Amino acid sequence: MTLTQIKNTVMFQTGNDAEDVGEFLPFLTDYINEGYDVLYHYINGVHLGDDGADQKLSDGGDEPALAAWLQPALADYATWMVYRNGNLAKQNRGMIYRQSFEDYKNKIHALNGQRQFYNLYNH
Repeated sequence: MTLTQIKNTVMFQTGNDAEDVGEFLPFLTDYINEGYDVLYHYINGVHLGDDGADQKLSDGGDEPALAAWLQPALADYATWMVYRNGNLAKQNRGMIYRQSFEDYKNKIHALNGQRQFYNLYNH
């Protein structure tokens, strides 16, 4: 997915027209890059831009250096961030997308043969 496609997905998921994306900039791009950095670090152990690692997305045609199945997670993260800044009803709608992003992280763990357990004290 390109940066433009990810932005359009966020606009669809939030119930906005793709033409209104300008109203959400530059924060929308920042949210996408934040999610990209989280996943990139989760997989590679370095943040974007560290030690020659891939750079953040800035041009509409830029694609994240992630497997194709992980790229929709960036739209979910950005959707959650957009909803997080709204009223309680919007925040509740956003929790679905936050959980989806966390599910992607858990799939990465599973593919690496790792198990992640949470309990009351480390959650």
